[in-house]
Amino acid sequence: MWTFVSPRVIVFGEDALEALRNEKAERVLIVADESMVKLGYVNKVKEVLTANKVEIFSEVEPEPSMETAFKCTKLARELQPSLIVAVGGGSVLDVAKAVRILMELDVDPLVINPFTDLYELGFKKKAKLIAIPTTSGTGADVTWASVLTDKAENRKLTPSNKEVVPDVSILDYRLVEAMPKRLIAGSGMDALTHAIEGMLAPWKNEFSDAMCEKAIELILNNLERSYNGDLEARAKMHLSATMAGLGFGNSQVGLVHSFGHTFGAVFKIHHGVSVGLFLPYVLTYYLKSDARARLDEIAIKNKLSSAEGLIDRILGLMRNIEIPTKLSEIVSEHEFKANLETLVLNTLNDSSLGTSPRIPDYNETQKIYEYAFEGKRIDF
Repeated sequence: MWTFVSPRVIVFGEDALEALRNEKAERVLIVADESMVKLGYVNKVKEVLTANKVEIFSEVEPEPSMETAFKCTKLARELQPSLIVAVGGGSVLDVAKAVRILMELDVDPLVINPFTDLYELGFKKKAKLIAIPTTSGTGADVTWASVLTDKAENRKLTPSNKEVVPDVSILDYRLVEAMPKRLIAGSGMDALTHAIEGMLAPWKNEFSDAMCEKAIELILNNLERSYNGDLEARAKMHLSATMAGLGFGNSQVGLVHSFGHTFGAVFKIHHGVSVGLFLPYVLTYYLKSDARARLDEIAIKNKLSSAEGLIDRILGLMRNIEIPTKLSEIVSEHEFKANLETLVLNTLNDSSLGTSPRIPDYNETQKIYEYAFEGKRIDF
C-alpha cells in the first residue's frame, strides 16, 4: 500500500500572495534568510497578513545546519505561533518544516522518519505551515522531507514524515522574476533531477509518474528560455519545480542525490549544481540496469531517440545554462583526492541510496566519482 501526499491547497498565479489575506492567525512566525529581507519579499508577505504579532527569523543559511533549525525552534517555542510562513528557497522551507514539528516535540530530528507516529509523541500540529518558494527547483514546498546539515559529521540528514508537508503552497510568479541566472540554472537542474529520479525510483506510481512526466517536459522546453530572460518560461519553471516535488516526494529520489548530497556537503556546493553535475553520469551508470527501459521511455516522450539521446540532451542543456559538466571545473585534483574516501563512504551511507534502481559497491562508487571528475563516459 502507498499513498500520495500533498499540501491541502496549492495557490498559483501572479497574485497568489493575496491568499494570505484569508489567514486569521494572531501570532505569525516568518522564516526567511537575509536576502529575502533585503529584496523586500518578507515585507510583501507582512503587508497582506492581518496578524497582531509577527516575528521574523531571517538567519537561515544555504545548506542549513541543525543548529539553525534549533535556533529558530527556540523562537517558535517562545512565540507559539498558530501560523508559520516560510519565504525563500529550499533551505528556508526545510528549516520551517523541521521547526513546525520541533517547536512541539523535544526530539532528535533523526527521530522524524516515515515510520514515526508523531502524534503518539505528542505532536498536535498547533501551527499551520504555508510555504512560499522564491526559487524554482527544490520542490520543498510540497515534499515530506527536510534536508539539514550535520556540521560535525559533514553530511546531510533528511528528517522525513508525512506531517512535514506544508499545509499550503503559494506559487507567486512575481517572486521569481528577478532570480539571478546562476540560481535559475542550479534550481532548474535540481527540478530536472527530481523529476527524472522520481520516475526511476522503485516506489514510483501512476500519480507520481504523471507529475514527473509533465515536469520533465516543461523543464526541457523552458529552462534555457527562463535562463535567457523569458518570464513566461520562468513561470512554467516555477510550476514544474512543484510538480517535480509532488512526483519525487511520492516516489523518492536515488543515487544522483546520494552523490549530490555528499559532494555538496563536503565542498559547500549549491544543491542544484551538485545534483546536476552527477545526473548524466549516474544515468549512464543506470543504462546497464532495469532502469534502461524507463530512460528510453522518458526520451521517446520528449522526442529523443533513446536514453543516450536523453543524456546528451541534458549535457547540452547544462552547457547552455553554464552548469559545470565535470567535477574538475569546481574542485582541484588535490582537494578531490584528499576527500575521495570521505565522499565514497558518505555516499554509500546516504539515505537516498536505498531507492536507487542500481546500487554501486565501494569500488563502483569511487569510479563514478573519478569519471565525473574527469568528465568521462561511464562504461561499467
